[in-house]
Amino acid sequence: MSYDLLNPSTRISRKFTRQFWAKTLELAQLYGWRCMGTCPPSEALEADWLGGYLTNDGQMLTVQDASSLADALEKSLDDIPDVKTPIDWNAELQTEDDLPEWLSPEEREIIQEGLEAELFDVRGIHPFEFFAGDEKHSLMTLIRFCRLGSFIIS
Repeated sequence: MSYDLLNPSTRISRKFTRQFWAKTLELAQLYGWRCMGTCPPSEALEADWLGGYLTNDGQMLTVQDASSLADALEKSLDDIPDVKTPIDWNAELQTEDDLPEWLSPEEREIIQEGLEAELFDVRGIHPFEFFAGDEKHSLMTLIRFCRLGSFIIS
């Protein structure tokens, strides 16, 4: 599964893997991003929408949320190595109670049921290690994209 991000006003789009997108949200949260929740896709009833970020249902990030996401990611750039090298974090794995705040209740349930491999690797490598090297350039591309304003996740 991949994520196509589309800015409806500029018609500019970017495509990212599910692991890239999940690690992006994880990294942004580490740098102070507080998700506002996504707006429902046009065909969904707002009352039924949980505001998740990890599906590609056509939900939209607002201008404020996209800008806040870009701000947090930009703060991280100096801390991400330019060259990919293994990093020994000597940290405990996340528990179910340590799941990121930006997960919707449905996404939390999926992970708690043990299907994280299907969605993304929450307990995998640290975002610094993931984005080191060539992926850092992709992260900068996403930051510039977020600066364009609201976008749709499909």
